[in-house]
Amino acid sequence: MKTTVLVLLCLSTQQPYMRLIMRIQMSTLSMIGVLFFCNLAHANKACLLEGKGTMMGIKLDIKDCVQNAGLSEANFKAQCEGMSQAAVAMGGPAAKITYLASCPVPFQAKCDNTKTAKTIYFYYKRAADEAASLQSSCELMKGTYTKGTF
Repeated sequence: MKTTVLVLLCLSTQQPYMRLIMRIQMSTLSMIGVLFFCNLAHANKACLLEGKGTMMGIKLDIKDCVQNAGLSEANFKAQCEGMSQAAVAMGGPAAKITYLASCPVPFQAKCDNTKTAKTIYFYYKRAADEAASLQSSCELMKGTYTKGTF
């Protein structure tokens, strides 16, 4: 009896329930869309620069990462591309750029909170004797140097 009454109630008031179900479906689709576009907006917050080559007679194995900390997307991309091409200006090959959500950990060194650029620099594949130059470079940019594992 209860089942019959429930079915009759549902059938007699089907239109308002259908509207409610459609609103729920539309809200769900809207939320999925917002989450998708938010993920796209935050997907490329870092660029990993990798390359091998010889510059001025020195063999280099470069792996550095730059993480965006407030630049516009266009300015950040231009900075990554400019850093990639810097090696070309000195006679080496351009670094390969891979865009990531964030820079990988662990790192050898990090320069954070720079006042001259809205970016965080991560360093990998560096020789232990380069730590001092990385730290002084970071301090020149008014940043906070964090030593990782060398």
